[in-house]
Amino acid sequence: MRYFLVLILALFVGCSPVNATDPEPVEPEPAPEPEPDPMPWVTWEECGGSEGDHACNVVLQDQNGDEFNLYEQFGSIIVLDFSTMWCGPCNQAGMHSQDVQDQYRDQGVVYVTVLIENGQGIPPTLADIQDWVDAFDVTDSPVLVGDRTLLQSGGGPWPLQSWPTFYYIDREMVIRDIDRGYNGQEVIYSIEWMLSL
Repeated sequence: MRYFLVLILALFVGCSPVNATDPEPVEPEPAPEPEPDPMPWVTWEECGGSEGDHACNVVLQDQNGDEFNLYEQFGSIIVLDFSTMWCGPCNQAGMHSQDVQDQYRDQGVVYVTVLIENGQGIPPTLADIQDWVDAFDVTDSPVLVGDRTLLQSGGGPWPLQSWPTFYYIDREMVIRDIDRGYNGQEVIYSIEWMLSL
């Protein structure tokens, strides 16, 4: 009888489904591929508006209604001109911006104008930007719709003490020189100096 009970127990234990309540193992779904970094060259964690700083990014609407991203100009020499439409020297700079762009385009120079205020001292609209472009025969030199939030006085990273203010940014997105006020010869000198680095 003992033999019979051992046999029944062995059959019961040996024949019972061990994993009857365990679900089939499921392979975990692979993690989605991370999106490629659209700007892998941006390796700095801090930016600023002083000489020697990596320039802070500027993402604004241009005269064509398209988004302009300063960091996408990495590898170019950038002349970044903060101007207003009511400022006389800013208008002089605007008259020459396309000429400078044309003169240095083949050497990888981009001349960018950021308009902070229109003629009434308020943030410009796209129509204001278009007026500027038309008045100064700007064809492809970017002109951007800005406002005072870009400036340190408005909580932004760019320190300005006068109109216009020019930032000269090298191919590695480092600010190399800053000019306050407009002098056409100084703009050319600064670009030539940047090209020699």
